[in-house]
Amino acid sequence: MDKSINIMNTCFGDTQEWALRTAGADPTDPSSYIPVGSIPPTCPGSGKICAISAELDVNGQPIITLEIQSQMVIALSSDIDQPCVRLRSAN
Repeated sequence: MDKSINIMNTCFGDTQEWALRTAGADPTDPSSYIPVGSIPPTCPGSGKICAISAELDVNGQPIITLEIQSQMVIALSSDIDQPCVRLRSAN
């Protein structure tokens, strides 16, 4: 069963891009992420936040808004990707 939803167009604005989280890093710390572009990254593994889609600040780090934080909570509690949040999935 595919637990993901279509995330290609539901969260992505003109100035947003996907940012991949360093494994084991704090998901609420912008410095834990590396921008990877407009295509959602592949996220092997399980149980943790893999990537977020967000506006970038002047330093190239994602701006983690309350909406993104809320989607993180929903994704982790439901084990389902959200429009701006991808979880690591068992592959």
